Amino acid sequence: MRYKAYLFDVQGTLLDFFEPVSRTVAEQVPEVDAGAFTRAWRADYFDRVSNLTQSVDDWTRVQDLYADGFADVCETFGLPRPDAATAEAAAASWQRLIPWPDVPAGLAALRSRATIATLSNTDMATMVNLFKHLGISWDTVLTAEVFGCFKPDPVVYRRALRYLGVAPSEAAMVAAHPYDLRAAREIGMGTVFVSRPLEYGDPVLAHTDADGEFDQEVSGIHQIR
Repeated sequence: MRYKAYLFDVQGTLLDFFEPVSRTVAEQVPEVDAGAFTRAWRADYFDRVSNLTQSVDDWTRVQDLYADGFADVCETFGLPRPDAATAEAAAASWQRLIPWPDVPAGLAALRSRATIATLSNTDMATMVNLFKHLGISWDTVLTAEVFGCFKPDPVVYRRALRYLGVAPSEAAMVAAHPYDLRAAREIGMGTVFVSRPLEYGDPVLAHTDADGEFDQEVSGIHQIR
């Protein structure tokens, strides 16, 4: 089925975070396994997001969560706790993500026949600056900061669709993460699972749709129907 609008998760789905972040980790803390540290840092981020109360008027920047997380993960790995400047410099690596090879052309082709928008938990400024730097254009950039809460809160999906002027049945969520797709499905959206075997640096750790749970499974954006 073709939809009027496609909403995209960003980190991991469209952009590779593991390579640039693990490279920074290797530079900053060479005494640890950079891959293991990056995965622990990502897990720490998810823990913080799930336990944080946000609002439009009282928003905690995701970049600050990454900086705090870097310091905590250093301690977990038996390293001295870094100062704030060092943690912030390391956290900046989450603003230097790179597209998976299929993404630029795949998004451009999809945009020629449908509305495309980001729907990320990352801060607005990060998304705007990142895609401006990458030269990737959208019909609109939406993030959790606009709604004052994080995915998978249904408010995020419903209000994004309202802004785009489409009904849930006219839109699909595109993500490499099952939790995101399940939440979108709960409000009546279509679901497109994107397989990213190297999201965490090791195919064994990648998310899958082994049970055929979602409407489509693709290995590249160009395959979306």
